Amino acid sequence: MAFTYTEEGGEILYVRDDVREAHEQSGFETLRAAAWNVHESVLKEAPHIKTLGDYHVTVHTFDQAFVMQFRENPNEGIAVSFDREIGRNLHEFLLECEEYL
Repeated sequence: MAFTYTEEGGEILYVRDDVREAHEQSGFETLRAAAWNVHESVLKEAPHIKTLGDYHVTVHTFDQAFVMQFRENPNEGIAVSFDREIGRNLHEFLLECEEYL
C-alpha cells in the first residue's frame, strides 16, 4: 500500500486487493492519522541535526509488515507498506541489531 498523508487527510496511491480487504474494516483514516502522528513527532524531535542534516524517511516494523514514511515537506508525507516477505532482509538485519541492544 502507498498513500499520501497530511494533518487533514490523504490519498491512497496504490493498494493490492488483499491489503485493501484487510484494511476495509479498520479504515484508511486510522493509517493516515498514525502516519501523521509519527511524521509530526519526528519533525518536532529531529527537524535538523547538524551532523546528520534533515531527516528524510523513517522505517517501522510490525508483526505483518514494515512501513517506510517519506517526508515530502513539513506538512506532507508518503507512506509505503511492504509485507514481511518482501522486506525480509531489512527485517532480519533489524532483528539482529535488536539482539545487541
